[in-house]
Formats: sequence, C-alpha cells, structure tokens
Amino acid sequence: MKHAKILLAVILSLMLTACGIFRDIKYANISSEFAKSSRDYNQLVRWNELESAASSFVSPLLQEKYRERIKDASTIRITDYRVMRTECDPIKGEGSAKMELDYYRPPSVKLNTVEDLQKWSYEGEENKRAWRLKSLLPEFR
Repeated sequence: MKHAKILLAVILSLMLTACGIFRDIKYANISSEFAKSSRDYNQLVRWNELESAASSFVSPLLQEKYRERIKDASTIRITDYRVMRTECDPIKGEGSAKMELDYYRPPSVKLNTVEDLQKWSYEGEENKRAWRLKSLLPEFR
C-alpha cells in the first residue's frame, strides 16, 4: 500500500508538470503567432498594401472604418517604418505595437512621420483563432 501511494504521488506530480509544460508551449505559440501577424501586417502597410492589410488582419468590426482611413491615405507614399516596441500577453489574448511610419504626399518630397499605436486581440473560434487588429490606421496629415 505504501508503494502505491508513492507511485500515485509521482504520477500525479508528473501529470501536473506535463500540464504546465503544455500550457507554456501553447502560450509560446500564441506569442510567436502575434510576432508573425504584427510583422506581416507592418510589411503590408510599409508597401502600401493597405487593402490586403485590412482584409488579412483587421477585426471584422473595424473593417468599414479602416477602409475609410485607406481612402484618406490613398495619396500618401510610405517610405519606411520602425517598430518601437511590441508587447504580447498570451494569457489575456492581447497585444500592442508602437511603430513610426515615414511618408510623403506627392508631389511634395517633404518627409513626415506618424506614430501608429496598434492594439491587437487574439480572437475567433477555438480552432480558428487569429490575431486581429483592433485599432485604425493612423491619420496621415
């Protein structure tokens, strides 16, 4: 009986450890998905592929307002971007990114910079979850 209790205690502790490891792996995967989604979105914005950025990453609830911003930005040319910081909380399913975009509005060659504060959410059905942008494209003045 004593050996059975020890064996049970060992099995139970191994199971709890395994659950913790699987949870950590799950959250690590969610974090890496955020990094990839944020990077891919920023690349699309950098190359003025704003419609693709909207359809691929913007939350369905913001699609219409985001597309209005795309219309307002139709005359600008983005020349560069810098990611200033990113933060991801995989447990809450929230992320944020701060980036700066350099742009000009032809025919002017004056370079301007705008700050883009992005808010992200990990959402969707259990097996189809993805990172979605919950903030709008910045206003280019």
